[in-house]
Amino acid sequence: MDIQTIDPVAAYRQAVNPFRADVIAGRGWPELFREATGTYLTDADGRRYLDMIAQNGGALLGHRHPRVVAALSEVIAGGSPFIVPLGLPGAAGPLAVRLCELAGAALERVYFCTGGSEAVENAMKFAMAATGRQGFVSFGRGFHGFTPGPLPMAGHDYWRLPLAGAEWTHGDYRQVPFGDVAALEAALAANDVAAVFVEPVQGLGGARAWEPEALAAVGRVCAAHGTLLVADEILTGIGRTGDWFGFQESGVAPDMVTVSKGLSGGMVPVAALLMTEAVHRAVYSSPGRAYIHNSTFEGHLLGMTAGLTVLDVIQEEGLLEHTRDIGALLRAELEKLVAEDIGVRAVRGRGLLLAVRIAGLTDPDAPDGAAACVDLLVRRGVLLESAAHDQSWLRLTPALTLTPQGVAEFTGALRDSALELAARRAGG
Repeated sequence: MDIQTIDPVAAYRQAVNPFRADVIAGRGWPELFREATGTYLTDADGRRYLDMIAQNGGALLGHRHPRVVAALSEVIAGGSPFIVPLGLPGAAGPLAVRLCELAGAALERVYFCTGGSEAVENAMKFAMAATGRQGFVSFGRGFHGFTPGPLPMAGHDYWRLPLAGAEWTHGDYRQVPFGDVAALEAALAANDVAAVFVEPVQGLGGARAWEPEALAAVGRVCAAHGTLLVADEILTGIGRTGDWFGFQESGVAPDMVTVSKGLSGGMVPVAALLMTEAVHRAVYSSPGRAYIHNSTFEGHLLGMTAGLTVLDVIQEEGLLEHTRDIGALLRAELEKLVAEDIGVRAVRGRGLLLAVRIAGLTDPDAPDGAAACVDLLVRRGVLLESAAHDQSWLRLTPALTLTPQGVAEFTGALRDSALELAARRAGG
């Protein structure tokens, strides 16, 4: 089969997901991209776009960062195995040590896997083993994955539509309002909850950030009830908030931390579950249980290489400080648009995980304004999305390598789009 002779759009419609293709075509979004460099993508027609999505934060260093490309190319050309049958994956230990050192908080062990949902599933399994309980608590409008374990914790029923009415095979799931520590205390009162899952800054919830003291209080409440605290850092981890991990600003000490997206360099699937020694020993307690939990691609060479290289780039290029600075600049420029009173209503978030509230067209709080703004921005050469769990907000997860020029380009396009929407409202 010669792939060059196949129409990729027609093939996608035929064998993957025709409805996704329908949405993209109907909204006038680009169907295919032929080039990716840094914070820009170029579509099949040669049009260039500023990428403010970065594949939901996965392209943390921008697309095809040259150092990650070089590192992956080197190991592909070398003779080392990508996965091993009986031996130890050689790069897994070094990456695990570095992640634990960067995270601190008594996190001493790492289990590697390939995606965020898998990491959360594993956290649930380890939590049940460590506590002997099956209850789980999450916060409203949060999100922790698409697979059956974390799906009931999602803060929106949309994701559960295919399984509406289904009985979940394990676990007692409870959800409390975001930021409500008193409600959490009530949910844990029976001392039957294995773990509480929290995103230091919600992604699909529209960049709702925990106040440091409130997140620290969550940790204290969990400890008082023998409940494990899991910081879901799939999106916030590896520098997006301006710290290595989003939980670090609060001083809380989670029992487990899930990591993925940014660790991949946007190129190969990889995820990690960091945990305390006590949690680890609940599963791996002796040589006889050394293989009691494992995966085919656990510690695979490409993922470990990508992770190690991403950490090197962030450290050596000063990207944590840059993220704090460029995030502050982006937020300040967005606040200027809010002050203009042109339909950009509010800004929230931390670092380079931000959200912008857009006034609705049919009602000030309706999500149709943000949806229309996404389409207008695409026409102006900017890619972003609305927040799935709070759809009047635009969600921004650009690469940490975003420049001041990129900030100006984005905010200029947003201002023009907001003015166009304002004219529509005025015209009825």
